[in-house]
Parts: sequence; C-alpha cells; structure tokens
Amino acid sequence: MKNNTRHWVVLGGGGFVGTNLCRRLTRAGVQVVAFGRSSGFPDALRGCRWVSGDFFNTDDLAAVLENAEYVVHAISTVTPAKSNELPIKDVEENLIGSLRLIHLCIAKGVKRLIVLSSGGTVYGPDVAVPTQEDATNHPLCSYGVVKLAVEKYLAIYRHQGLLDSVVLRVANPYGPYQQPKGQGVIAATVQKILLSQPAEIWGDGTVTRDYIYIDDVVDAIMAAARLDDDSAPRLYNIGSGIGRTINEVIDSLCKIHGPIEVLRQPGRTLDVPVSVLSIHRAQQFLGWTPRTDWQEGLSATYGWFSEHWLNR
Repeated sequence: MKNNTRHWVVLGGGGFVGTNLCRRLTRAGVQVVAFGRSSGFPDALRGCRWVSGDFFNTDDLAAVLENAEYVVHAISTVTPAKSNELPIKDVEENLIGSLRLIHLCIAKGVKRLIVLSSGGTVYGPDVAVPTQEDATNHPLCSYGVVKLAVEKYLAIYRHQGLLDSVVLRVANPYGPYQQPKGQGVIAATVQKILLSQPAEIWGDGTVTRDYIYIDDVVDAIMAAARLDDDSAPRLYNIGSGIGRTINEVIDSLCKIHGPIEVLRQPGRTLDVPVSVLSIHRAQQFLGWTPRTDWQEGLSATYGWFSEHWLNR
C-alpha cells in the first residue's frame, strides 16, 4: 500500500538554498524529502529524507514526486558566468529539464511548484532601479534567458489551470552552506581571505548587486507556500532592496577580518553594472520582508566559513 502522506520535496536539496530550506522545514516538523545527486554537507540534512537521484532521469524524478504537496525547484547545472559558453547545455538540461518537471508535477497532482529564478540576470541593463517585476527583460547571458523561458512556461500552465506555481526571482543570496565556487561573490571572497589569498574583483569594483541573507530567502520560500490568495501575483522579487558595490562588500568584510589584499581582474561583459530589486510586491502579497542586518549576516557567514570550511 502506498504512503499517502503529503510532504515537501526540495529538488537540489543538497545545494546551498536547498540545505538551508530543508533544515528549516525539518526544525518546523515538516516532512521533507531532499533530492539531488549529492550533498555537500550530508550531516546538515539529518532529520529529513535524502533521496539520491538524477534530475534528468524521468524515473528518478517521478518517484520522488509521489505524494508531494509542495515542490521547490532549486537545481541549475550552469552558472551565469559560464552559461554563454554552454548555451546548448543550458537549454537541454535546465529548460527541457524544467519542462519535464512541470509535466510530472501535473501528473502527480502537486499542489504548488515553487521555482527559484534569477533576480540578477533576467532583467539585464537599462532598467529602472530598484527594478520591479514588470520591467522589460533583456538578459545578457543564457542563464537569464533560460530562467525567463521557464517562467513563461509556468505562466502558460497556470493560465490553463493545470499547475499552480510561484516564481521567486532571488537576488544574490549568501550565507552558510554556500559553495565558494562558480556563483556567490561573498562566499568566494570569504574563502580567499581565510586562505590568506587575495580577493578577486572583476573590473573597478563598482558593479552593484542586491545581496540577501539565506535565512531571508528561506522565509520567502515558505511564505510562497502559504500564499492563499488566488488573485495574487505568482512572480516576486526576493532581495534586500539595497544595492552594494563589490568595493563596499570588501570594506564590510574588512570590518570583520581586518585588511584584505585585493587582486583586480578585467571587467566582464556579462556583468550588469547595477542590479537592485524592488521588493514591494513580496512585502504586500507574501507578507515577507528581509529581517537580517547586512553586517550581522556577513559576520554570521564569515563565522560559519571559519568554523566549517577550513576543516573540510
């Protein structure tokens, strides 16, 4: 006999956002299944059910979605920085893979699919700052194009009444359990300075981003699951609403660590000069607002890396 208990499924449960979300859900007494190829921090997932599987294997994905009520899609196989070198891989894996997930969610009767999109790449340059959800979209990298395409497909299925979904355009998350490679300037910088290596800055350091602490991202995901207004929007920016340059990030870390050596690299064409999100819609409809002070979140991140990463 099948177990008909409904539960959360976190796809990418072993990743940065997934690990933090699973930990929160477990502490709240929620039945949660973490799915992925591997977990960077398996001990952190004690208390939830870990399922090792391949997102691109239909049988693996269909099995883990059995009896799922809320599904969180937090998987991507490319980073913004590498996506223009791998656009075919990006489409074949992340766009088609997400479409396959949508169809399986429909077949399995999932109540709501929550998809993590990108607040930093879907808009592109030449938009008003802080940027609202209805701004024009001109992504500069394949990563943003694919995220936007997934959003549009979700809108089609919502319009047809086949699957309820909520899209969260997350800015630049940082915090514990982030892998300091590929994506995440704060994690990469903290790792460098703890290893007594120079922190890398691309360009003159004036590139401006909206950084959001991971606990606030988890709050937003859980608020998206609680949303019970059928007329409410299904697309939300999730950020701090405050822009900080890379130079300011370094200055803030200096207050924690002390002087930091900096290695300046040439600027990159894929970097939007300024990306800061308007979070008014999420505040209005999700009842969500970021609650973590910038310097406190940065100190917590630095402390976690000092305790956990150097000993790996």
